[in-house]
Amino acid sequence: MKHSNEIPTILAAIFAINRTSEHEDKDITLVLDYAFRRLYGVNTNLLILACLGKRKDQIMSEVMQTLKATTQYEKYSEDYR
Repeated sequence: MKHSNEIPTILAAIFAINRTSEHEDKDITLVLDYAFRRLYGVNTNLLILACLGKRKDQIMSEVMQTLKATTQYEKYSEDYR
């Protein structure tokens, strides 16, 4: 699979955006939690703590920094805007 090393970062970004106070969808949370546990053998407790009480506009700068550091998302988003 191409660029499979980016999957944990992408899943974490989706998890963080979903966990913001105004956006949480319980079904998405459950699927992402399952993916982290089954695919990587880790739980999401630290991600949950990082998201507590934050709104999407507060967390997006952290999400974008993480994506920029470990994926090619920034180039992708520039090419497809």
